[in-house]
Amino acid sequence: MWVELTSARLLGAMSAREVSRINAAVSGDASVDTLAGIAANVAEEWRGGLRRVTVVDSRDGYVPTELMTHMLADFRHRCFTSIHGLSELLDDNRVQEWTRANTVRDNLTKVTIKPPDAEYAESSDTTGKPGPSISEPASVLEAE
Repeated sequence: MWVELTSARLLGAMSAREVSRINAAVSGDASVDTLAGIAANVAEEWRGGLRRVTVVDSRDGYVPTELMTHMLADFRHRCFTSIHGLSELLDDNRVQEWTRANTVRDNLTKVTIKPPDAEYAESSDTTGKPGPSISEPASVLEAE
């Protein structure tokens, strides 16, 4: 299943301590924009990698739930390294999760991803994924 990757969805999967610290570090309208921007960047980067191996959901920001744990690790790492005062939350466990997420993102060909519902699947002419191209040299064609 493909779902919209939002900061609210990601924050809902984080520990209460992490969410509390993030909320304290970013305040007001800026927090919504900051966290939404980070979530959008994570979604776009993962969708870009997915386009190399499969058809993605045509709706912006939609990602497969099979990769949500890794996207959460990526989001968490980006929050902890880009928002002032949160770097101490980036312990060894969180760094290992982020490292594993990068490995998965870099090796998406080894992951099984359920395609989006047909009504939302990008058409082959809208994806960045190149299609196969086979052509015979002119000399072979002329010989036939």
